[in-house]
Amino acid sequence: MIGRRRCLFALLVLQLELVKALTGVPLNTNSRWIVNQQGKRVKLACVNWVAHLEPVVAEGLSDKPLHQISKGIKSMGFNCVRLTWPVLLVTNDSLASLTVRQSFQNLALTDSIAAIQANNPSIIDLTLIQAFQAVVKSMEDNDVMVILDNHVTQPGWCCNDNDDNGFFGDKYFKAELWLAFSMESAMW
Repeated sequence: MIGRRRCLFALLVLQLELVKALTGVPLNTNSRWIVNQQGKRVKLACVNWVAHLEPVVAEGLSDKPLHQISKGIKSMGFNCVRLTWPVLLVTNDSLASLTVRQSFQNLALTDSIAAIQANNPSIIDLTLIQAFQAVVKSMEDNDVMVILDNHVTQPGWCCNDNDDNGFFGDKYFKAELWLAFSMESAMW
């Protein structure tokens, strides 16, 4: 229970940092428009960044330095990233406390370990939740908003008719965990 609370607290801190990072936050709606606190319309131009697969690490960190990816997103004209993540990242302390290196070792992805070590040495020995936070912080540093998408419960590919890893009513989705997390994170 203490480990779970620690993970939830870490995610709360992450979300608070995101809120501080956004210009004119919080975003809201006015009729059909997304607006900032001043009522000015905000147009979202987003890319998707996958972090919900088995390693539970944002894809591409084995190919380029994180700051280079973040700057590249901004330089292409995007102002937000839809960052996917599995619910177990914040509800399962044994997953969240794995390091990036351990996660890749568990999956026998030794080439990826070497590549992340080369391109992102500061991330390889962070816990998975810390690595996720580092990705969000890098977006913040480049003035890119992040839409957190708790895409699946268990890390892995999703979204077919029989993976049971979607949402309410699916085998691996634990509504009580999702609701508890949602309620706790909404209180800030």
